[in-house]
Amino acid sequence: MLALACCCWSGSLRADKEDYLTAEEIEQLREAQEPHLRLKVLGELLENRLDKARAIKDPASVKPKLPEPKPDKKKTKSDKPVAAAPPEKKTEPVEAKSFLAWMEEYLQCLEELSDNVENFSTAPLEPKAYLKSLNKLESTLQDHTQWIDQIESQLDRPEKKVIAEISDVLEELTEDLKAASEKAQEQIRLLKEAEKARSSRRR
Repeated sequence: MLALACCCWSGSLRADKEDYLTAEEIEQLREAQEPHLRLKVLGELLENRLDKARAIKDPASVKPKLPEPKPDKKKTKSDKPVAAAPPEKKTEPVEAKSFLAWMEEYLQCLEELSDNVENFSTAPLEPKAYLKSLNKLESTLQDHTQWIDQIESQLDRPEKKVIAEISDVLEELTEDLKAASEKAQEQIRLLKEAEKARSSRRR
């Protein structure tokens, strides 16, 4: 399965699309070989781009990021303090970009996501974990679509052009996600029936 996932990777992250990703993001994607993990990482990259665009056009709509939970400072039975968490890696400085530039990156990430969903449609996978990722992604895209529809009238011509392309990909991807969800649900149903049949034979 890992070999197949790697195969999907080489075909789904093309060299011409790597330029919009940071080195850290490329590494995150390379490490996420399982389909459900790949969708999770790509969904996070998509959110990141849209949040940057929102901060420019509609700052009030940007959801504040929850702080990372701090390590428990309670002492153990031996009265030794709990080991502190390792220092966080320094993130790369955020480059100042326009709304249009962030949405162009959003479009590239969206197309990458669409390619992966299409590639995974023929790959063996763990249906429960994959279905959970698909459902999360569907919810995320619904939120994105609603916001894009709200601000579209405020945009200039170049911005509207990229938004129109995004809308087309969003519509196609939403349909692909629904089909993938139905397939995963069917696989889960078949697995349950097979397990039930095995249990009956053991009695």
